[in-house]
Amino acid sequence: MSAQAVLVEIVRGTVQLPAIAAAVGGGSKAVVMAVQRLKRRGLVTAVATGEYAPTEAGRMFLAEGRQVASGQGKRLHTRTRGLRQRVWWVLRARGTVSLPDLLSTLSDGSERDACANLSAYLRALERAGFVAVLEQRHPGHTPTSNGYKRYRLVRNNGRQAPVVRQAHGVVFDPNSGETFAIRRGAA
Repeated sequence: MSAQAVLVEIVRGTVQLPAIAAAVGGGSKAVVMAVQRLKRRGLVTAVATGEYAPTEAGRMFLAEGRQVASGQGKRLHTRTRGLRQRVWWVLRARGTVSLPDLLSTLSDGSERDACANLSAYLRALERAGFVAVLEQRHPGHTPTSNGYKRYRLVRNNGRQAPVVRQAHGVVFDPNSGETFAIRRGAA
């Protein structure tokens, strides 16, 4: 199963994840991975969870008879970017986020315990003074739910994500070279 086949199906109008998987003869996980590659290249976009649409660039790409090949396109970075780096980018772009928002935006299910990872990261950023927890919570899924914590960015030192060094009790900011103590007992 190739990203090319997935792109062809999406341009044809097959936009739901199960239908794409059936059409190309692959599993849902393989289709999601192919879609991620296509999204990075600007050929498709996610309309909703499990639903995709071609971009104008994607339509033109196929119309020109081009093929999606491994290693195609410019690499803007020499290192891979993990989940926490992507969280930092979203936090910088939006200013205010909640854990469910981040999980639905960034997690594709291939990460090991993304919820616990992001919870720990946001807690460390809060205790180090990079984010603040807002009083008003994001609405929960049930009428009796207290909702989810919302985090607001208060220290935006630059593009690179702060690195939690739990063993040392600090958060290192690669943009400035500074370290910030993780306050105990906060949050």
